[in-house]
Order: sequence, then C-alpha cells, then structure tokens
Amino acid sequence: MASPLIVRSNYGDLFTSSMLPVLEEMFTHNLALHPSIREMFCNVKRTQRDIWQASEMGDFQNFVETPEGIDYTLVRQRAGANKTLVPKKYGLGFSISEEIVEDGKFDFIADAVKKLAESAIDSREQSAIDLINNAYSSVTSWDGQTLFASAHTLPSGLTFRNQLASASDLSQSALDTMISDFETQFIRDSGKLAMIKPKYLLVHPSQRRYAKELVGSDLKADTADNNMNSIRDEGLVVISSARLADPDSWQLLSAPIDNGLQIIERKGIETKAAGPDLGFMNDSIVYKSRYREIVGVTHPYGVFGSGT
Repeated sequence: MASPLIVRSNYGDLFTSSMLPVLEEMFTHNLALHPSIREMFCNVKRTQRDIWQASEMGDFQNFVETPEGIDYTLVRQRAGANKTLVPKKYGLGFSISEEIVEDGKFDFIADAVKKLAESAIDSREQSAIDLINNAYSSVTSWDGQTLFASAHTLPSGLTFRNQLASASDLSQSALDTMISDFETQFIRDSGKLAMIKPKYLLVHPSQRRYAKELVGSDLKADTADNNMNSIRDEGLVVISSARLADPDSWQLLSAPIDNGLQIIERKGIETKAAGPDLGFMNDSIVYKSRYREIVGVTHPYGVFGSGT
C-alpha cells in the first residue's frame, strides 16, 4: 500500500509567522458557505482613503419649450446634501497551545477556523441589518433625521416621509399602501417625483411565508373573494433575516443604486497567523482575521418602513 500523503510530519511548519495556506483555504471555504444578503440591498463600493464622502447636486427643472432659433435655457444646479463616513476596523482572533499542534489536534484547529469565518460573516451581515434595526433611533441620513422619518428635509426646504403615516403590521392593505407611498412620497429638491420603484420586501423569517403569499399569490390573501392579486405584478422579491430585532418589522427597499444604504470597503477580510516567535513566553500560536469598512447611510431615498 502506498504511503499516506497527509501525515502529521508534513505539517510541522504550518504555524510559522507567515500566512498559513491550509488554514487560509479553510477560512475562505467557510466564508463561501454563507452567502450574503446585505449586498442585495446595499451599495457596495471600495475606497483607498481614510474617509468616504457623498455629495449630491440638486435636480434640474423640467424641460422648457425652445422655439427654433432660440437659445436653450441654461440653469444652475443647487448644491445638494452631503455626508462624510469614516471606516472602522473589525477583528477577532484566537490562540492555540503548541501542544495541541504537536499532538495533532487538527480537527480542533479546523473547527476554530470555521467558527472564526462564521463570526466574520455574521458580524458583517449584522452591521447591515442594524441599519434597519436602528432606523428609528440612531441611524441618521444627511439631513440629521433618522433613516425612517415622517419629515426628511431637503435643501430647498421641502419635506417628504419614508414611513407609513400610521404604523401597521404586514398585511395586504398595509403593503398596498406602502407601495403607493413609495412611488409618491419620494421627491427631489425641486419637488419632482424621484421615480423610485421598490424591489425587495424585507421581513423577519417568522413572516417570510406570509410575505411570499402577499406578493406571489394569484388571488388576494386574507380574503374569501377571488379578486386578482395586483401586488403580484409589482415583482417584489421577499428577503428575510433572523437578525431583524423586531419580528413584526417589515420594509420596502429599492435596488441599491436608488437607495442610500452604503457598504464602503476599505480593506476586505484577511487573516494572519503567528507562531512561537510571537508567543514564546507561553508557547502559544495566534490566528486572527480583520476587515475595515463603513456601513452607514447617506440619503433616505429608496427605503420605506412601518414606523414603531
């Protein structure tokens, strides 16, 4: 019988001060096992700077009739709102005794790497969902108002809301009202409609099946009448997250290009390891992971909630 290819002695140099390729592969593999939903509804950008600034200009007025031979009307754009966001560093690690390595406890080490990858995924997903969890308290847009508010103020002084006038649990009628509000409440600085369409219905898993009935059934839900379910034509996609703090919470979200939910990546997830040269006083080996990013809000367009 041929000698085994993977034996303990082959991995005597696993824990040096350089990156550990085997554990790195384990870590990357486990990251890929947990698909992200935050990138479905958040803008994902990258920056090489220590800050990220969002600046907007006001919209233009409607076109005006221009007779033959007459100069076009030239207008000046009004300065819009702006906001500055600063990247933060997130990280975690663990230490291993050299004895564990010496005794071949690779299953233990692999499990620790797996759980660290899961922690990295959960941390990033939670930070994005917390934009919604804290949308009525600490998460603010460029006008200083909370993300969901009854009166967002534009530079021109006009206001608009992005929450239901009266808070309501998810239902056929409440969803119908929010869809209508979504298309009529968002206005630009001049007062023109923003013309943003909802794409996602974000709910807690406890409401996922009901939400799918509301948006996907041929007939209206919650009624014995055989009325056509016109909401189905909206093409809404239901996404759910157990990270929503309020099980009754539900929101309509646009495609990322039309909303102000931002993920600005300064440094992607990376791992580092160090061997006995670092932990020579206690014979320890350390493994860590980190990333730097901004998860925040610039403007309140494209998101609509049921106020709490």
